[in-house]
Amino acid sequence: MNFFDKEENRELMSENRVIIDKITEFLKRNVKYVSKSAMIVALASVLMLTGCNEPKENGGQEKAQTEQGQTPAPTEEAGQPEVKNDEYEVDAHPEVKELVSTYYNSYAAGDIDKLLAITQSLSDMEKSYVKMMNEYVESYSDVTCYTKEGLEEGSFMVSATFNMNCTGVEGGLPGMDFFYIRTDKDGKIYIDNRYSSFNRNIKEQETEPEVDALIEEFEGGEDVQKLRNEFQEKYDAAVAGNENLKQMANTVSEAIKQWKDSYKPEEEQKEEQKEDTEKKENNKKKNKKKNNKKKEEDKPAEGTEAKAEEPAENQEQASSEEPKEETPQEDTTPEINYVPEGKVLTATNRYNVRKSMNESADLVGTTEEGDSITVVLSYAEGWTKVEWNGQTGYIRTDLLLNN
Repeated sequence: MNFFDKEENRELMSENRVIIDKITEFLKRNVKYVSKSAMIVALASVLMLTGCNEPKENGGQEKAQTEQGQTPAPTEEAGQPEVKNDEYEVDAHPEVKELVSTYYNSYAAGDIDKLLAITQSLSDMEKSYVKMMNEYVESYSDVTCYTKEGLEEGSFMVSATFNMNCTGVEGGLPGMDFFYIRTDKDGKIYIDNRYSSFNRNIKEQETEPEVDALIEEFEGGEDVQKLRNEFQEKYDAAVAGNENLKQMANTVSEAIKQWKDSYKPEEEQKEEQKEDTEKKENNKKKNKKKNNKKKEEDKPAEGTEAKAEEPAENQEQASSEEPKEETPQEDTTPEINYVPEGKVLTATNRYNVRKSMNESADLVGTTEEGDSITVVLSYAEGWTKVEWNGQTGYIRTDLLLNN
């Protein structure tokens, strides 16, 4: 072998070493995406390339193969399948497309139960968001899933594009979401909502660092960036060409802002409701206590008034044909000087029912024994408003208390 043969051999070895280094570096970067079988194929290619470096030193096997009409072993082509595996798969998994489409349909309908059936980690906050969006969104259409493999077997990273159709407005708003789909122990796929666009913006729930790193790498890819820019341009063109759609987009944006500013966790809402209920109960007790105290203070005056009125009432009964009203059997003032509101009494005597709280007031009528008397309200003046025989009038409170 002369000098030129040696130099040529060195140059070929140097070129093949660069190829080997590139393949090795590719495998390191994409170990998450490359299956074991692809890894074996790639390593076999590396070994074949290594073998191709030896013939020049051992008698020029590659040259001999060429002279005999045989095809030389592949070089850079060995790494091509792995590069293709790293590209998007568009609607390549029917079960993924069906899951994401069901998710959007349930979202538009505000169907929380359905969403809970196909997701995990759907928070109370996102449930509230779904209900709010249901007021503006009628449906989602043109759903397309761009898929790559996730961190573990049976998982997928999905960029989903769609048109969001708003209530009462023609045309749709183009958009793009991210989903991380996993497979449960029964082989059923579901959406892990910790990695939904909602939670990744709000950061309400904790996520796994390994998955976060993979998603960051995924979304930093040139293909994802290209797709995002494409749909941003579509969104801008849609709102620029349709004034009603533009107004609706602004309305939805403002609604989201107001919802975010006013949202309170369910537990906090329950606590506030509990505090309001307790406050009302306390106020009710205070008012009742205050009313009882006032009635106690007015009690002596009522007793005196009742005694003062009694002779006049007796005189009135003696000088007219009206029946004599029953007087208390004791001169002492009763401990209770009012009749509870709403209480229904059965008359044990005949009582004069008057039009106002005065013994000289006109009569509404006179009860008979056994008549039903419904108490409306007792007054500090010593009279009680009642409903009797379909009419409203006043009877002396002390008479009713002794009924």
